[in-house]
Amino acid sequence: MCNMSKKDYHSLDNPPHDDHELASDDEEEEEEIDENVGKVINVAFDARPPCDSDYHGVRRLLQQLFVKQINDELSELANLIVAQQTVGSVLKQDHAETSDEENSDDSDEDDEDDDDNVFAVNTVINISNDTSLSCIERIISLLKTTCQDNHKSEPSRMAKLLDDTSKQIGLLISERFINIPPQVALPSYKSLKDDIERAVKKKRKFNFTHLVLISKTYRAKGDGQMGNELFYSNAEEQLFSDMCEFSFTYSVADQRDGLSDGQWDDEGGDFESLRTVMVFDASALGHMIDKLQSEIPAT
Repeated sequence: MCNMSKKDYHSLDNPPHDDHELASDDEEEEEEIDENVGKVINVAFDARPPCDSDYHGVRRLLQQLFVKQINDELSELANLIVAQQTVGSVLKQDHAETSDEENSDDSDEDDEDDDDNVFAVNTVINISNDTSLSCIERIISLLKTTCQDNHKSEPSRMAKLLDDTSKQIGLLISERFINIPPQVALPSYKSLKDDIERAVKKKRKFNFTHLVLISKTYRAKGDGQMGNELFYSNAEEQLFSDMCEFSFTYSVADQRDGLSDGQWDDEGGDFESLRTVMVFDASALGHMIDKLQSEIPAT
């Protein structure tokens, strides 16, 4: 199913991020991580369809996207993603490709933890179907409410789209650990496009008219040098912003906990945690892949 089976990726310095956004290294290893900044660390990843054992890993990634907005429904949403199986993929470490020297001391522990180690998920769910599910009902409510409050030029635009029975809306979910580089996006989206096309041929409900992407974004507070510029946690999603039919941004700053804003920036600056919703015609998926191919090709 997936064309991204075995890739080597380099470690990157982490950008400012949400408190709930996950890094693939434990916090207690922070000093060790600091010592390795700038070094090339080769890790083999395997992308494959999600299975039941990926539930907890998928749920953790959903938590960093939705924070507390659909907290009670995350389990149902994670189960829905895993149950699709032939549509979407998860990224996990391929231990078969790592050296015996790297794994000799921790092989048993790695085997035990492997089921939870989902480093990324890339999928789409139909939010025009099964609207009786509480997770889909909550997502629809979230999209309508945030659009009403933040899309000043046409507050009801999202509601009109979601309430149009002639439309089929797919929610794109592309989440990963913060230190997984954007090069994983191209093979992930290519694989997803192939999955959708196969599902449509089998008469499954993936024949979308529109796609919605909720992107993790942030903006500097105050009148500093960065002004009002919007930054994207997943760098490739900034490339998609010019392709959408409409978009709006809302704050999730009041839902964050743990780290203070000032810890986001080495210079001591404050950033506000945001979400940017982008709505695309479904045909834009191919153009998004072309853009990734030219701007952020897979390594």
